[in-house]
Amino acid sequence: MVTRGGEQHFWIGPGTEGALTPSLPSSLAFVAALWLGFAPYVLHFSQVRHGLADSIDVLVALVVAVLALVRTVVPRDYPAFSVVNAALGLWLIVAPFLLGYDLTRVIVTDLVVGVLLLGLSGLSAVLTYRQRAKAQAGDLRA
Repeated sequence: MVTRGGEQHFWIGPGTEGALTPSLPSSLAFVAALWLGFAPYVLHFSQVRHGLADSIDVLVALVVAVLALVRTVVPRDYPAFSVVNAALGLWLIVAPFLLGYDLTRVIVTDLVVGVLLLGLSGLSAVLTYRQRAKAQAGDLRA
């Protein structure tokens, strides 16, 4: 853990070299959200349920992108944002079946992005909570 300007940061400094930090999975979740936001227009989802798939994917993409970007910039803060993104990933996995999407490219896109978001955002949250627990255990020992 490195102290800069009175704040303790555990995602920078010699202790993190070679270690996975919460920023990496959050930044990859941001990239997945970008694809999810553009996929309805690139792959022409508009024929699924009168544009329902378009609207859902774009809305989820916007929320995930904002939350993942915040987590990328300040990975120590707001681990609940990653939990929300993981929940949205789970929604993307079940939405095609609950809402009856009938176009294969929509189903595959939502499943792949949903699995990525569930895994990456879950990993980001777990890493943050673990690092916080380590930091607290270190503070208690000192």
